[in-house]
Amino acid sequence: MTDITNLNNAIVEVNKALDEILSKCLNTSKQEPKQKSEQKPEQKPEQKIDIRFDLPEVNSIPSKPTVSVFLYDIHEDLQLRSAESRRYDPKNNLLLPGWVNINYNYLITYWHPIQPSSDSSNPDSKPDNQAARVMTGILNALINNRQLSKIPGAYTRVIPPQENLNSLGNFWQALGNRPLLSLLYSITAPVRLLNNKDFVKPISQISASVDQKSSLDSAQINQALSDKLCADLGGTEDVRLALAKVSLTTQPDMDKNGGQENENVILEVSGMTSSTYLQKIKDNVAEWKNNQGAIIEINGTGIIISEENYDQLIEV
Repeated sequence: MTDITNLNNAIVEVNKALDEILSKCLNTSKQEPKQKSEQKPEQKPEQKIDIRFDLPEVNSIPSKPTVSVFLYDIHEDLQLRSAESRRYDPKNNLLLPGWVNINYNYLITYWHPIQPSSDSSNPDSKPDNQAARVMTGILNALINNRQLSKIPGAYTRVIPPQENLNSLGNFWQALGNRPLLSLLYSITAPVRLLNNKDFVKPISQISASVDQKSSLDSAQINQALSDKLCADLGGTEDVRLALAKVSLTTQPDMDKNGGQENENVILEVSGMTSSTYLQKIKDNVAEWKNNQGAIIEINGTGIIISEENYDQLIEV
C-alpha cells in the first residue's frame, strides 16, 4: 500500500479529510432555499454554519449555527490487522516501514445559536427544524463517503454509542444538561510506522533437497521384524511367550537412505522379557546390525538395520 498517512500528522490529515466532507455538505445545503418556488414567502437567509473540531464552552450559546466535531477516542484497530508483509528494499538491504490501522471516533453535534423555546410554534420546534435539516445533510454526506479520497485504505462508518464515551447521559450532564442531536462517526485509517532501518542480508543462494519417503509402512516393518526375531529364536511357544511384551519399533535412517533399493532403519527394542531370553534377544538384534545386509524383504525392498537400541528392554 502506498501513500499511507505519516504518523507525525495522522490526526491532522484525518481531521482535514472529515472537514472537507462536512464543508461540501453544509455549503450545498445552504443553496437549497434558492431553488424553492418563488410563490412561497421569502425566507430569512440562513446563517453560515461554523465547523469546529472541539466542544463549545459549557453553558454558552454559539454566536452562529455550529457543527461540533469532537474527537473523543483514538486506538489501534486490532480487529482489522493487516496481513500484508513489510516490503524489502534490495538496493539498501532494508525492510521498509510497516503500518497499522488506527481507529478515530468522533462525536458530531449541532449547536443552535438561540436558546430553546418553550413555544411549540417556534420554527426550531417543528419537525423540519434547523438541527434536523443540518444533521440530515451531514448523515447523508457521511454514509455516501465510505472512503477518504486523500487517505488510501481508510474507511468510515456511523456507529452506535461506545463504552469509552461512558454514557451519553453523563456526557450531556458534563455539558450543562443540554442534550443535542448528535451522531457517532468512526474512521479507520492506515498509519505508517517509524523507519527502524532493519537491515536484512539478501539471499545469495537458494538450494533445495528432497527426502524420499518410504513406500513401506513402519507398522509393516515392525511386524515383519518381530516375526523374524521369533523365528530366529526357535519359533516355539516358549519363545512367543517371552516376546509377548517385547516391542520392536523402527524409523527410517535418513542419513543412509539415498535412493537405494534397500531401506535402512533404526531399530529400538523395548519392553519386558524373561532373563533366559534377554541376552539372546540382544545378541540376535546385534547380529542383524553387524550383518550390514538386508535382514528381511517387504514388497521387494530389503530392510537393513543400521542402528539398534535395546536400553529399554528389561528382564523380569
